[in-house]
Amino acid sequence: MESMKNFDMEEPHSSEKPHSLEKGYDAYKDNRDVISLFSGAMGLDIGLGKAGLNIVIGQDFEPACVETMKANGHKVLGGDIREIKPEALLALTGLHVGEPFMICGGPPCQPFSTAGKRLGINGPRGSLFMDFIRMIDYIRPRFFVMENVKGIVSAPLKHVPADKREKDDPEQRLGTVLDVILAEFEKLGYRTVYGNPPLFFPIVC
Repeated sequence: MESMKNFDMEEPHSSEKPHSLEKGYDAYKDNRDVISLFSGAMGLDIGLGKAGLNIVIGQDFEPACVETMKANGHKVLGGDIREIKPEALLALTGLHVGEPFMICGGPPCQPFSTAGKRLGINGPRGSLFMDFIRMIDYIRPRFFVMENVKGIVSAPLKHVPADKREKDDPEQRLGTVLDVILAEFEKLGYRTVYGNPPLFFPIVC
């Protein structure tokens, strides 16, 4: 079991420290380029494209999703996001740090779904939202959209059956996963709003 203190990103990996914004966001105010993570078949991306945004690259682990994106003429980086360096992803877009308008994506939702076992961060995919945060930390988009199931709002860091829950254990408190996610985005200087299901629409302070 990993506790809240294990999800501390105050000091990024030395090879992935975010660059400073040399020109500032004002220099890129007309940019509408979007980097998509956990893209799947690009359902969210298609909607953003119809809203006038430009998806410059997609990313996914599943080979079928990667082939679907390629078949539809999209640029894609396949593979495990945990092994992808943000500077390499950004280089493929031809953009600079701070230039992308948005990063969007839906980290795996199964660990938080009320229809599943709710393994949370204990599941093999439950901590992948930290890689979404890691990419934002380096690339510094103006906005991001993170989509997930409504169960993430109530997911505890440590899931146990309701009749065995210990009131004095803070990690069993409902909503502690969301608390960690919001705290990490706050560390990066983003303000977040979320709904149900939680869609995050942050604005840089």
